[in-house]
Amino acid sequence: MNYISLSAVAVSLLAGSALADTYNDAIGDLASPSFDGLAHLDITSVEVTNDANYVYFSINTAGDMDAVNWGKYIVGIDTGSNAGDNSTDPGSWNRNVDWGRGITDFIGSWADDGGSGAGAELRSFDGSGWGLTDATYLGGGDVLADDSEHSSGTQILAVSLAALGLSNGDTIEFDVFSSGGGADPGVDHLSRGDAATPDWGTTSIAGMFNSYTINIVPLPSAAFAGMLGLAGVMGVRVLKRRA
Repeated sequence: MNYISLSAVAVSLLAGSALADTYNDAIGDLASPSFDGLAHLDITSVEVTNDANYVYFSINTAGDMDAVNWGKYIVGIDTGSNAGDNSTDPGSWNRNVDWGRGITDFIGSWADDGGSGAGAELRSFDGSGWGLTDATYLGGGDVLADDSEHSSGTQILAVSLAALGLSNGDTIEFDVFSSGGGADPGVDHLSRGDAATPDWGTTSIAGMFNSYTINIVPLPSAAFAGMLGLAGVMGVRVLKRRA
């Protein structure tokens, strides 16, 4: 068991990961009085990073997600794989949002600590229609959600590079917004430093998308040799203890 765990760590380190890029948003830019007291929907920043398998989005808000039992956090991505779609209905989510451009992929996530914790769906546009690629409740591993930082106001999402058709050096353009249920708009868009909508019934308008470039950092050869050597030594030790 110890040998397997150490080997997994070695593989992870060998894969390499990039330092996170931080995209800041204005604090308190939700329209008043419509969204007063909804600090868990007030995005303060989003951190994006990747390793050899996933790109990660840490969506930070001004509120405690554990203190409420609802909240939706959406990531719209344009990988450039096709022209994309500017739709209010990417695969039945029915958000009242104008992206201002086409998107090729859509991560719809929820933070429902009063019910089922964190979850997410990944939907993709193939050039003619939207389809469900994977969901946390399906367990395919292409999209993941983590509620461990909800008390600090953070929803963590991961989506596989393979599912997005991405490799080292590719650049995505994206926006992130918070929302409620049903056909609600984006209450707070990362792409805007002002109110994206005045109320629950008005379409929110996205601003200019941010960009992020996939950067898989290789482990230096000396560290590679050292890690393999350490894994081998630990494996021998575990085998000896079991003998």
